[in-house]
Amino acid sequence: MNEVANYETFITWEDGIPKVELRQMITKEVLVDLPVAALSLPYERSEKDVFLEKDSEFEGMTNAEVMNVRLARNAAKGDMDAIKTLQDRVLGKPKQQIESRSITETYTQYLERLAAAEEEKNLTESIVEEIC
Repeated sequence: MNEVANYETFITWEDGIPKVELRQMITKEVLVDLPVAALSLPYERSEKDVFLEKDSEFEGMTNAEVMNVRLARNAAKGDMDAIKTLQDRVLGKPKQQIESRSITETYTQYLERLAAAEEEKNLTESIVEEIC
């Protein structure tokens, strides 16, 4: 019964007649491992690249190795996206500083503080008027 849980049903049409079929579902574990497996595969040049004798230097490398060499070359040429990506991978992303403030004042306290500031301003103005 567990085997059925990893499958989903879908309908295909053959000559206008619906046909129910099963297909295996991709599990979370497989989905996580899939990119690693793809990067670990040997790099394969296209027939065109073989004919043009292009990318022969990558013979025997994995896809991940080829991608990293190309990324490093683009960074060396001045490609800012490649530079940023390479630095983030090698040095790690810079830590972000987040400023946080909390207010513990009630609305009444806020109004009292405003009133006190207004009172102080009026007092200062009256002292200045007396001096002048």
